[in-house]
Amino acid sequence: MHLTEMEPCMRPITDPKSRDPDGIFPLCEKDLNSITDEALAALLTSAPIIHQLGGTTVVRLSEKLIMKGGGSVLASEAKMLSLIASRASIRVPRVHRSFQVKDDTQYFGTSGYIVMDFIQGQHLDECWDGLSLSTQGKIASQIAEMIKEMQSIVLLQPGPIGGGPCRGRFFTDYSAGPFMDTAEMEAWFNHKLDICKSVHQAPKDTPPFHFTKFVLTHHDISPRNLILDQHERVWLIDWAYSGAYPPVFESAALSTQPFFIDFNEIVLSLIPRYPEEEVQLDSIGYGLTTAALA
Repeated sequence: MHLTEMEPCMRPITDPKSRDPDGIFPLCEKDLNSITDEALAALLTSAPIIHQLGGTTVVRLSEKLIMKGGGSVLASEAKMLSLIASRASIRVPRVHRSFQVKDDTQYFGTSGYIVMDFIQGQHLDECWDGLSLSTQGKIASQIAEMIKEMQSIVLLQPGPIGGGPCRGRFFTDYSAGPFMDTAEMEAWFNHKLDICKSVHQAPKDTPPFHFTKFVLTHHDISPRNLILDQHERVWLIDWAYSGAYPPVFESAALSTQPFFIDFNEIVLSLIPRYPEEEVQLDSIGYGLTTAALA
């Protein structure tokens, strides 16, 4: 069975008022530069909610601006968006302001805030099944071109832009690192592989990890993180898990997503694949879940 809907416990909270084209929002007709960081942070709990799930909330600030905030919002996400704006043609929200506030109640010891463009359109997870096969194909082609462009940008330092913990499908639910260099990241993955081999959860002949190239990686490409505008152009949002990772990470993440299987398959058919490395990453699944803290 193809899963195309999120489980109820994973569905985000949304206030319909946040998408009202005639809505009155806190910063309407106000200059963003005149608002203090403290005042902006307070709006995370009072402005209309566009999206709220887990430790992340996105609110509508004005006709053109939103703010993403919470303990899961790290400085690396804003840095990645700024990097893309300077080096790539990928459609992403433009960052207008970002800041971090020390917060010992949060897992990472900080609460982050990013003010960026509001992208008008439909979230792809809400409209994908109603699109024609032709339109689905055109959208998949756009996404494939984004991935190819990202993978043409080689970065020397592995992990999130500007440093910090690595998050996403291949770093457990608790994150990993920060890693100072390639050797440290390889050692972490090979430790997970050794654990899996020792308890017969990975084939004994699985080769050790050896990373030779790091490219710009979104690491969570899914219809829930894509917006389709009125011109059928795709915008890629939510770069929380992004960073400089081996090229295989993008296709491996897509191939193991449990939702929107047909979407995953179409995109995967259009991008470079790394079969041996994908199998290698799949082999450490036990180390990333049951043995996540080992």
